[in-house]
Amino acid sequence: MVGIVVVSHSKKLAHEIIELCNEMKKYDFEVINGSGVEGDHLGSDPLIIKSAIEKAYSENGVLIFADLGSSILNSEIAIEFLGDNYNKEKVVIADAPIVEGLIIAVAMNDGKNTLSEITQELLELKSFKKI
Repeated sequence: MVGIVVVSHSKKLAHEIIELCNEMKKYDFEVINGSGVEGDHLGSDPLIIKSAIEKAYSENGVLIFADLGSSILNSEIAIEFLGDNYNKEKVVIADAPIVEGLIIAVAMNDGKNTLSEITQELLELKSFKKI
């Protein structure tokens, strides 16, 4: 199965999103909080994200969900910081809303769907209407 990392400017927000998804999760895989910075300040840190990727890493890949622009930028930097023990091509930032995307990824992450299949499904969220 694919490992999942959540990167928000707020550790608390990411924690709550992960809690919601863990309630729905049917299979055993990592959903790691890679959010925030040292202390109680808002922001994102490439080294915290890198550590989360390493914890979530599986041979099937890692899917990162980020909330805002600098979280995405810092996730890209974190991927570049990964050592040779990690296949960087298997670490992907989802182009999807953090909550809805994460819920779909958790539901699809059953060991049968690949990282590519999950990311492809997430692209359909770009035209998803809530009302």
